[in-house]
Amino acid sequence: MEAIKEQSNYFGTERISKILFKMAPPVMLAQLIQALYNIVDSVFVGRFSDSGLTALSIIYPIQLLMIALAVGTGVGINTVMAAKLGVDQKEKAKEYAGVGTPLAIALWVIFAAVCYAIMPAFARMSTNDPAIISDVITYGRIVCVFSFGLFLESIWTKILQAQGDMKTPMVAQILGAVTNIILDPLLIFGLFGLPRMGIAGAAVATVAGQVVAALVVMKKGFYRSPVLKKYPHYVAKIFRLGLPNILMQSAYTFYIFGLNMILATFSDAAVTTLGLYYKWQTFFFIPLGAMQTCIVPVISFNFAAKNIDRCKKTLNTSILFGLVLMSLGTLCFNLIPEPMLRFFSSDEEVIRIGITAFRIIGWSFLPLVTSLTYPVLFQAVGQPVKSSALTIIRTVILFVPLGYLFSLIGLDYFWLTYPVTDGLTTLVGFLMCLFFFKKAYTQSSLEQAKAEHPVAIMPSRPGVIITIAREHGSGGKQIGKLVAEKLGIPFYYKEMTALAAEESGLDREFISGLNKNSPRRLHDLYLSRRVVRHAIRAQYKVIQKIADSGSCVIVGRAADFVLRDRPNVVRVFVHAPEEYRIKRVMELYGDSKKEAERNIKHSDKARASYYKHISGLEWGDGAHYDIVIDSSVGLDAATETILAQLQSASVSNN
Repeated sequence: MEAIKEQSNYFGTERISKILFKMAPPVMLAQLIQALYNIVDSVFVGRFSDSGLTALSIIYPIQLLMIALAVGTGVGINTVMAAKLGVDQKEKAKEYAGVGTPLAIALWVIFAAVCYAIMPAFARMSTNDPAIISDVITYGRIVCVFSFGLFLESIWTKILQAQGDMKTPMVAQILGAVTNIILDPLLIFGLFGLPRMGIAGAAVATVAGQVVAALVVMKKGFYRSPVLKKYPHYVAKIFRLGLPNILMQSAYTFYIFGLNMILATFSDAAVTTLGLYYKWQTFFFIPLGAMQTCIVPVISFNFAAKNIDRCKKTLNTSILFGLVLMSLGTLCFNLIPEPMLRFFSSDEEVIRIGITAFRIIGWSFLPLVTSLTYPVLFQAVGQPVKSSALTIIRTVILFVPLGYLFSLIGLDYFWLTYPVTDGLTTLVGFLMCLFFFKKAYTQSSLEQAKAEHPVAIMPSRPGVIITIAREHGSGGKQIGKLVAEKLGIPFYYKEMTALAAEESGLDREFISGLNKNSPRRLHDLYLSRRVVRHAIRAQYKVIQKIADSGSCVIVGRAADFVLRDRPNVVRVFVHAPEEYRIKRVMELYGDSKKEAERNIKHSDKARASYYKHISGLEWGDGAHYDIVIDSSVGLDAATETILAQLQSASVSNN
């Protein structure tokens, strides 16, 4: 419990600027190291040949797609492992980790085969220059065919991070980057007797760095594979959780590819210029991206605690820091564009185009802060559809169409795509944010706690613990209360969520809605959010403490699974025919028949998803319960049946 309380105090009360400055530097370092692979290649390749530099710009979207697939899959494994570890299912978490290595190898084989086959056609789509086409094919095939290091390192890294190990992945990335930096000049220029490989040497240095990084995390990231029959379910769940990340990252791949295609109609130098912009952009985006990564748990926690003012303050603080950081980028792109370009290239055509491009694009940095931060806000509060919508608006709906329209006027006007796109995305995000905060609940947890009666675990005599799971409208809660009254033991329903809220620092309503308020099609993703895992852990431990206090009745919250290893636990599942439940819901809540049908379906589906997520078992499967009873016989009769079976079991045990 102490860890839960510490997180409550930290995210809920610590000064926001202190949290950000503490959490951001390690994230910034990791992202900077990751960015060095592509940047170092560009520096040395640019000194070797201009065609090679253009080739790197052309192949960049393919590398982004590869990273999106590898990291997104790793995110899926990381998410499900963290959830399993959060409810102490260590063996299940290890099984998901064991799927990681074979899955990484399978993804690598497929990606490598496809990229090897399509690389010549892809190169010809982007340029007509034979030298550039040759460089694209050479570099692209090497980095894709030998990308096994990237796939393995990405997934093993996420496995380690799920277990809280951030140090080993960072060491791996540093060693990988150092390997790349050392090998680049040696292999590109053929120093110390090594062959002069040119752009092929840059590709070999890149994959060598990836292999070194993979070897560092292999010892802790490699787990034994589970039995083959478990793969379909495990892989499906991994991709269900990782797919949103893969798709969002892939959106960047396709919009950069689209912009490259538009610029190719002007010249190869224009394509190179765009590539050089993304090289320099990385240095300014790293602190912004780190800041956005760090505000997610802070906003998520405080939103779940109904501390809306602190959510707003966190958002505004991050935007302010972002504006300060990106103002520096705007100044650099406007005041020193030529030195920045010459750092990579000596091509005068690239310099000429780039000076205009950098000065115009530089003004997009200020609206870009908010256009990228608003999606993070919606991600943090558990509204991934809105977050994804803003990303799609920016990368798919605006960037390429606007780029095409501006290109019809001329190349210099094409660069307006950036400030206009980010300005429009900011406007849409601001309106969505404004509407969201108007509708968001604003009563703080502290105010609510004062308004509600304090709840404590009630002492009880040693004896049986009865857990009750029930279909919506079956009357399981009322039956549980009757059983508790008859036996003279404590009854826990809302009391359990109140205790979990007190321990976690989160809002009672948020805790209560864990198994019903998630988006229907994104239930697993919702339950895998950090703040939700935090709430589930608190609830899990409260159920254990309640059971420690003695005999009682606990309704819901997968208590039968949480207490699976305890003796003297009787697991009850209450069900009833649908028509009976519909009629009962209509009488209790005043629903129409259609409303009752819809609410029953949604509630049962959410409870089943929650139970599956917590336990990996099927909710309502009679094999997992000691007593399965149809409540349509009447609540009193169902209660007496349960009591009789309890008495019978007690006599048998004696």
